[in-house]
Parts: sequence; C-alpha cells; structure tokens
Amino acid sequence: MFGSKHASGANGNVKKPTIRRETVLVPVKNQPINGTSQRASTTSQPRTNRFKLSERSGAKTSTVTRPAQRAIAAASRGLKRKSTTPDRVTFSSEDEDDSSDVGTSDSDASRKRIKSSVSSVESSGPRRRLVLDSAFAEKTEQLGFQEGRDATSGEHAGKFKGPWNQEDFSTVELQYPSNTARERFELKWPKNEKDDYKPMEDIIETVKHICSFYLPEELSEKCCSEDGGFARRFNRAWQRQSIPEFISLVEEFNDMLKPLVANGTISRELSKKRQLPLDIVRRILDQTYARTVSPKVESLRAYQNGSDNVYGELLDRFCSSIFRQTNMTHEQKFVDLGSGVGNVVLQAALEIGCESWGIEMMKNPCDLAELQAKEFPARTHLWGLEVGKVNLLRGDFTNTPGIAKVLQQADVVLVNNQAFTPALNDKLRDMFLDLKDGCQVVSLKPFVPEGHKISSRNMGSVANMFVQQRYEYFSGSVSWTDQSGYYYIATKDPRPLERFMKEHRER
Repeated sequence: MFGSKHASGANGNVKKPTIRRETVLVPVKNQPINGTSQRASTTSQPRTNRFKLSERSGAKTSTVTRPAQRAIAAASRGLKRKSTTPDRVTFSSEDEDDSSDVGTSDSDASRKRIKSSVSSVESSGPRRRLVLDSAFAEKTEQLGFQEGRDATSGEHAGKFKGPWNQEDFSTVELQYPSNTARERFELKWPKNEKDDYKPMEDIIETVKHICSFYLPEELSEKCCSEDGGFARRFNRAWQRQSIPEFISLVEEFNDMLKPLVANGTISRELSKKRQLPLDIVRRILDQTYARTVSPKVESLRAYQNGSDNVYGELLDRFCSSIFRQTNMTHEQKFVDLGSGVGNVVLQAALEIGCESWGIEMMKNPCDLAELQAKEFPARTHLWGLEVGKVNLLRGDFTNTPGIAKVLQQADVVLVNNQAFTPALNDKLRDMFLDLKDGCQVVSLKPFVPEGHKISSRNMGSVANMFVQQRYEYFSGSVSWTDQSGYYYIATKDPRPLERFMKEHRER
C-alpha cells in the first residue's frame, strides 16, 4: 500500500513498494510588481503573468504552392470569398468554458503551458542592435513628446491636487538615458488614486529602471542598493512628505546621468545588451499609454457591454510569452488583426524590434492608437532605443485594401477572436490560405476544430493546411477577466496533407 514501508506476499517474500507518478498542473503564484502601471484596462485586473514556457519551432517550407492550396480547398468546398464582415457578438466569462476538454488530433497536438519570464525574447538569430544613434548625437532633434506635466495641467488640472494636501506644487525636470531634452513633471497627486496618472511614481519608477539597466555594473549596484540607493531615499522622502528632499534626489540623479550620456558610457553599456527586460518594455509602454490613452479611457468602456463591437486587451506579460513561444525576431513581421489602441503592436516593435502592423475598425480605439503611435517614437528616442517600424490601418481586416499583401508577408499573426462569430472566424481561416508556409496564427479560439483529423471526406478543408496546438493562459493575462482560459497557435504547414494525399494515392 502506498506510504507503507513494505508488504508481504503469499510466499512471505517482501514486495517492493509500488510508486505511482502523477503530473499535476500547478498555477504559478502571483508575483508582486514594484511600482504601478499607468495602462488602464477595461476592467481592473492585475497585469502579472502565470505562465510556463513551451517553445516550438515553425514549420519548414512545403512544396505545395499557395495557388495549389487554394485550388484544393475550393474544389472540395466550393469556396467563395465574401466582402462583408459578419457581426461580432459580446461575450462573458461563461463563454470561456467552451473548450475545457483537451482533445488530441493531427491538428491539436498537445496541451502546454507558457513559462513566466521577467525578460523579453532572447533570439538565437542575428543580434538586434538596441542603440538609437540619433538619440546620442551632439545635436538632437526636437521630439515633441507629451510631457508628464501635460497629463496633469490644462484640461486635466482639475483631476489633481498638491501632494500630501499641500495647496501649491513644484515642477521638476528629469534626465533620460539619451542626449535629449529633459521631461518636465508637476509634482501632483491624483484625486482619483485608482485610475488617474501618478507623476511622482512615474519619476521614481523611471529612475529605478534607468539605474538597473543603463548604468555600468558597479554604479548600478550602488544606485540600486537597498541601503543608500535612489529607491530607498525616494521612499524616505515620501515618508517624510518632503518635496524639497524629493526634488533634490531628482537633481542628484540628473547630475549623475548627464555626464554618462555625454561621454558615451550609456550608449556603450546599451550596445552590450541583447534584449530589453520586460520591466523596461512595460515602463515605456506605460508612459506612452498614460499620456495618450488614459485621459480618454472612458471612450473605450462604451464598447464593453451591449454592443456588437467588443473591446478587450491582451496584457503585456501574456504577449511577451507569445513572442517567446513563436520565436519572433527583429527581422520578422508581426500583424495584429483587431489591434484596438495598438498596445500589442507597440510592444512587438519595442520588445522584439520587428516591423509591426495593426488594423482596427472601431473609431475610438483607432483614434487612441494613432495618438500612441505618434508618441511612441519620441518616447523610445528619450530612452535611446532603436525599435521596429509601426504601421496602423483603419478598417475591416477582411476587405481593407493592402491588408492581404501584409498578411502574405507576415511571420506571426495575432487575432483576439474571443468575441468573433463562427462566420467571421471561417472567413479569417479562408484568408489565411494566403499566409506563407511557416507563418504562425495565435488566437483565443481555434481556427482548426479541436479533434480534427485529415480524412478522404475533408481532404479539401482549409483546416488541413494548419498544424495547431492548444495552450492554457492563467490569471492576469487578459483585461476582461481574471480567470484562466485557452489559446491556440496554428502553423501554416501543408506537409501532413501532402503525406495523406500521397498515402491515399498509393492505396
């Protein structure tokens, strides 16, 4: 019996204990995140991740051409492409239980879990260069970025007050790791602490991440020390509610960083780096979001309930894990179908450094996405970073001119189809016939029916052109729920169909 030292058989001999092995899926516990995020979601959900990594490589190029693939599918199904888009439907957390049973098939190969990582993708291919040379030139261009003070003054001034109930407030300038103008901040505190921008926390977090990533190792350790580092002293100034002490620390940081920029130390240190930590990615994206989307976030909430168009976001750590799992590199092209305010498009361009495309049809998210796309290059310039090109399109991704050509060149396609009707999913799957072999489609609902197997009866199905795997995401992955769910990666790979057709002919 399990747990006993021994057991005797009928002949008195001692039997060896039987050991039973079981594999149990255990969610990773929540990890605290230092500082606060300025990117508001449509519901207040934490942005931490609960994943374990499972990597898989893309498929090799097949000998079957795309026109031949389309001909096979059309001959079997009488395929016709319509120009209209079926309506999207709203969804709730109950909808997420549709695929709770794990099946095995030719197309749904396995159930795996993503591993959490504090750093971004480490590519085994050609090294990405992070340094933006123009950010360290002697004379730099006027960037025209939205400053921290722009988010707390003018039409937004009524949302803020002096810190610690002081009537007056001060203004400070913060040096970034580049030879650009300093950013100005008003030392204010939001009246609504839950939702609104916190400029003083923005300063503290920015200083912390610059010290941890951009400085030489010995100096970084000193500036990040728990005893006398900047974070510790900012915390002491905060506890004392001392504005003069807070300002003095900002000025000390500026005086330390500026000469390191001027003598080339910062650019040399940055040139040694191979990838960006997710904390740096998050900081830059949060700053961009806080200055563009957050002041107008109410316009997104109009899409949540009672509408055919539903708005929701995939959160940054989930997206970072997807980038890792699909082995994205800076030489590839990423496409987000239904890109909302552009968060994932910007993250791919920043974290991976790849050319990044997004297309969205809803007006309010499109407007905010354009504001983010305008702020993004100036913001990354402040941080001295070379990033991928961002391209945003307005319109229906099933019929917008130019999107078909973009998809034909794509290496990874993301589609948050959680709320799409079956008809729209079918239309997208037909469009995916034009993807190049090896392209990976990441979705929240499957484009290949779970349990699908190639047979003589379905030989012309579009689903046969893809090899699909199902994975599980956990709490803190999406904005509309804190529950776990499933997502899918379907790789364009006609080789299983080729093998089946060859065997079928030889019978």
